[in-house]
Amino acid sequence: MKFISTNPATGVQIADYPEHSAAEVDAIVATAHAAHRSWSALPVSKRAEMLARLAQLLEERADDYAALIVSEMGKPFAEARGEVVKAAGGARHFAENAETYLGDEPIPGTPGVIHYESLGVILGIMPWNLPFWQVLRFFIPTALAGNVVIVKHAETVQGSARAIEQVIRDAGAPAGVYTNLAIDRDKVAALIADRRIAAVTATGSERAGRSIAEAAGRSGKKVVLELGGSDPFVVFEDADFDKAVALGITSRFSNNAQSCIAAKRFIVERSIYDRYVTAYAKAADAIAIGNPMEASTRLGPLAKLDILDNTKRQVADAVKAGGKVVTGGAAVEGQGYFYRPTVITGLDPKAPIAFEEFFGPVALMFPFDTEEEAIALANATNYGLGGAVWSQDKAKAARVAGRLEAGAVFVNDFVRSDARAPFGGTKGSGFGRELGGLGARELTNAKVIWTAA
Repeated sequence: MKFISTNPATGVQIADYPEHSAAEVDAIVATAHAAHRSWSALPVSKRAEMLARLAQLLEERADDYAALIVSEMGKPFAEARGEVVKAAGGARHFAENAETYLGDEPIPGTPGVIHYESLGVILGIMPWNLPFWQVLRFFIPTALAGNVVIVKHAETVQGSARAIEQVIRDAGAPAGVYTNLAIDRDKVAALIADRRIAAVTATGSERAGRSIAEAAGRSGKKVVLELGGSDPFVVFEDADFDKAVALGITSRFSNNAQSCIAAKRFIVERSIYDRYVTAYAKAADAIAIGNPMEASTRLGPLAKLDILDNTKRQVADAVKAGGKVVTGGAAVEGQGYFYRPTVITGLDPKAPIAFEEFFGPVALMFPFDTEEEAIALANATNYGLGGAVWSQDKAKAARVAGRLEAGAVFVNDFVRSDARAPFGGTKGSGFGRELGGLGARELTNAKVIWTAA
C-alpha cells in the first residue's frame, strides 16, 4: 500500500510513500522503547536544549516547510509559514519554562513533593489540517517530560511527516525520540495493544476518537483526545461591531476553514442580526480565492476531494432543512478542490445538520433575543472545544463565558491555541490537555515522594 499526497489546488498527485511493513513497525517500536531509557534519564535542562535548537531550525527553514504544507494541504503560504513559526515559538517557550512546568512541586504542609516522570512511548495519531503545528504542539511538551513519541501522521501529508522527523533529528534528538510511522488506520488498534506503548493521544473526528479510546481502554492505557468542534461565536448588540465582523471572518475562514477551533455557528442578538449578516456576507464574498502560493490569496482549496464533496452535501442538507444561502453555496469551477465562502441563515437550530461540524468555508447564522437563549443555542451541540463572546459589558461577557460548555472561551477575540495556555475540550470534543503547564504534565506520572524526618 502507498500513501498518496495530492496538491489540492490542482488535484494532481505530487508524491507517494510506502507503508511500513509489520517488521518495520516492530523495529520502530523497539527502537523507541530503548530510546526512552536514555532520553528520560537526561536532566530536563538537556531535553530543553534540544527544543531550543528545534525552534532555531524551524525558523531557519520556515519558507521551505511552508511551501511543503501548501503543496500537501493547500493553505495560503503566509498562513503555512505562520504555522511553522508558531511551532518554533512553542518549542522555545517550553525550553525556557522547563523547570517551571516539570520541576518537583512541594505539597504544602507536608514533607512530600510531586515528581513528574515520563510514561514511556507515546503513540500520537495526527490530522492533516495543521500538519506541523498539530504534531509539534503534542511532541514538544511530551518529549520535554522525558517521553518518546511515535507519530502516525495523516496519509495525505507524509512529506510533512518526514520533514518533521528529520528536523527533530537535526535538532539533536537521538534516534527513537521521534519516529514517523506510516501505517493504515485499520492497524492502529493492534499497535495500541502493544505492551511497549504507554499511552495514546489523537486529534481527529469524534468517531475516530471513540474508536481509539475504545482500543486504549481495552489495554488500560491513558488516552488524550481532541475531536473537533462546532464553536459558537456569540455577538451581543453592544459588541464592537466592525471588529466582531472582521475577526469572525478570520476565525471562520483561516486555514481554509478547516480548523477545529474555528467559529462555525454565529449567534447574534436580533437587534443587530440583519446588519451583522449583511456585513459578514459582504466580507465573506470579498475573500480572495485562488493559488495558495500567491500573496493575494486568502482562501485556498479544501485539502481533499472527499471534504469538498462533504461540504457540498452539508450545504444541500442545510437548504433542505430551511436554510437560505446568502452568499456562496457552490464549488469553484475548474481544477482543484475550491469552495466559495458561504453564509447560511434561517436554519432550524434543532435540525440534524445543525449538529454536524462543518469543516469547510460555511458560516451558520442564528439570531437570539435573550442572554439565556444565546447560552442555550451556544451549548446546543455535542461539541465543547471553544467559543467566543462579544460584548463591551465586561460583567455580561464574563457571565456568559463562564456558562459556555467549552475548553476555552475568548472574550472580544477569536479562539486560537497558545503555547502558554492549556488546550483541549469537553463533551464530544474530547478530554485531556495539550500546551501550558497542564499539557506539560498531561502525559506524566505524578509521583509523590514523601521524605520523613
